[in-house]
Amino acid sequence: MLKLRSSKFIVIFFCLAGGLRADGPKFWTTQTQNDYLKGQSEEISILAEEGLVLASGLKLLTDTGEPFIWDLASGTNGLIYIGTGHDGRVLSITPRADTATVYDALEPEVTALAVNRKGDLFVGASPEGRVYRIPGGKGTAEVFFDPEEKYIWSLAFNPKGDLYVAAGSKGRLYKVTADRESRLILDTEEQHIISLAFDLEGNLLAGSSGSAILYQIDPKDNVSILYDSSLKDIRSIVVDSRNNLYVAAFELQSLEDISKMMVPQPEGAADKPSNGEPSKEEDESSKQPKQIVLRMPPPTRGIKANSEIYMLDKDRFVTRIWRGNGESVMAIGIDRDDRALFVSTKEKSTLNAINQYGELTLISSFKESEVSGFLGAGGRILFCTSNVGKIYELEQGFSRRGSFTSEVLLAGLPAEWGSISWEGETPPGTEIYFQTRSGNTARPDTTWSAWSAPYRGKPDEKVSSPPRQYFQWEAVLSTNNSQVTPKLTKVTVSYLRRNRPPMISPIRFMPQGMYVKSSPSPSDNSSGNKDYPYAVDQLLENKKSGSTENPFQGKKDYSKGLRMAGWNANDPNGDQLLYHVHYRGINESTWKPLALGTADNSITFNTETMADGKYVIKVTACDSLDNPDERALTAERVSPLFVVDNTAPFVKNLDLSKSASGTSITISFQARDEMSRIERAEISLDAADWKKIFPVDRIADSRSEDFSITFDKVPPGDHTVSVQVYDEFYNTTTVSRTIKLP
Repeated sequence: MLKLRSSKFIVIFFCLAGGLRADGPKFWTTQTQNDYLKGQSEEISILAEEGLVLASGLKLLTDTGEPFIWDLASGTNGLIYIGTGHDGRVLSITPRADTATVYDALEPEVTALAVNRKGDLFVGASPEGRVYRIPGGKGTAEVFFDPEEKYIWSLAFNPKGDLYVAAGSKGRLYKVTADRESRLILDTEEQHIISLAFDLEGNLLAGSSGSAILYQIDPKDNVSILYDSSLKDIRSIVVDSRNNLYVAAFELQSLEDISKMMVPQPEGAADKPSNGEPSKEEDESSKQPKQIVLRMPPPTRGIKANSEIYMLDKDRFVTRIWRGNGESVMAIGIDRDDRALFVSTKEKSTLNAINQYGELTLISSFKESEVSGFLGAGGRILFCTSNVGKIYELEQGFSRRGSFTSEVLLAGLPAEWGSISWEGETPPGTEIYFQTRSGNTARPDTTWSAWSAPYRGKPDEKVSSPPRQYFQWEAVLSTNNSQVTPKLTKVTVSYLRRNRPPMISPIRFMPQGMYVKSSPSPSDNSSGNKDYPYAVDQLLENKKSGSTENPFQGKKDYSKGLRMAGWNANDPNGDQLLYHVHYRGINESTWKPLALGTADNSITFNTETMADGKYVIKVTACDSLDNPDERALTAERVSPLFVVDNTAPFVKNLDLSKSASGTSITISFQARDEMSRIERAEISLDAADWKKIFPVDRIADSRSEDFSITFDKVPPGDHTVSVQVYDEFYNTTTVSRTIKLP
């Protein structure tokens, strides 16, 4: 009977179905905010606390037709003022969305607006910046303040009615009283002061361009620095109802100077070193009229930009709550829940809200990519866009209908789709229904199946889409009441991939006698082959891989009679594999077992009890651990020939002859083996150490080799010569002869 030896204990059992593990039914669950952000939403909000609801409505109030809107300001009786470029106009829009021109400035850009308690409108115009006053917001404009600065970037009134003016390109802040008395409050080394806001304690916050410094000016006009950002611009500052600050910083990474990309410049102007005297070129150009061209911030997509949003609590401790690489956040607002509003343009334009903890809610998607300002006025939230200048209002109610399309699921193999189930809330008057489709391309195209008929809420509805490699679902949320929304929190789709047979690599053999020593079994067998619920099993990563590792890794040893074979295998479905190993002689028809149902991708067996001859082994891989009988598949692989040689070689024609002088001995013989080549021959004279000798043709590579060697200066007397011959499998024979020298 054949005796087996293995580097591990071989468990003998047949290919029976075990518990369904690796590629049984799978469950694709969409639940986290990150899951939902991978999909596409229309009129849908993705909540920070995970889930989908109908988006707040976005209402287009007006399309001004202007290329750019710089600023918004709230007037009396619900009137909104709009500062535009590049024609330098101030527009008004009534609560009924009627639009009219209030003022047409001489300057090409109206960059800042503010309204005092009397309802007077103040207009900051650039370049050659001046501040105009329009009494009551209508009528004739008059110059209120001319700081002889290039740009007027922001205007803000304190409770006393004093006007603060943020200017550039020398980075200054002015205070102007109602009597037009002005005073320089802040003179920085920055290029511009571009953003202003008052906190609830009457402190003025000012943001700079150049080094992105956030200044604080207290009611007594004392100046301190709250934060120095690593970016370039403090673009926007808002204050919530608890006196926390939200601050947006921006940096445009361009070869050109940032100020050239963001502020008005004389056409053709370039930065030149100056000693205070006009150059010849400047003197000549001053005789010609200069055309002022405003260079607006380019669209984010394709431009290397970074933006960050910081939250400063009431103690003014700074926390960065959001960072957008490759994004241009030019303005932020505040929503009704004290969250910062901003627009992200990473892949698509989305209006987002972020709270003090950095928890993000996607409110809605829209087409415009450049949002230049926000305004909270009388309970309303408005924002303006550029290219082209439009005004939107974020309504308080919910959209009537919205849809969410999931990312595409790659099953990897054609799959049968099971049921679709979901969790959420559908208050009276609301509804959620689903549709599905499938295909064999990574992106849905005309070869995909059509969207299925709606699944309208039956428990665990069967998916009707055909078996394919890729799958997608769409959820439609609707309401009859704009104050109520359904909520979708979790969607699960089950599927079963088509089973594919395992694949086995070529079988390899270690040299005869060499094998890998088994590693001690781990004492912790807590996971082992236990079965767990699907979700637990996925988190534990309890399943062994469906692919094998190198079977010959590990500490190696030698034992003459052992032979080790190994192979690699993998399963397209990731199923665990069991192996059945058989052998037979090449002239035999019956396969005989070496191991049945082993999980090891190697086997070590003893050849000493096998008859000499040529053999092959066959490995059968079976995926039955993860599939029932009717679904389980197998694959086979037959090895190359291997030789079993347990018979020692023999020595023929051993001849010992002495020379005529009687002082030397010449030994010659032939070594032969029936199964394998002669590996080596050794000789010993009078029990001396064995000495390796080469065959006559110098290369030991045949089953028969001739040897000859001469010992010189041998003393007289009896001498014993021993010859030892090894074959390829280290079978050994030893022959001795005696000769007498005179």
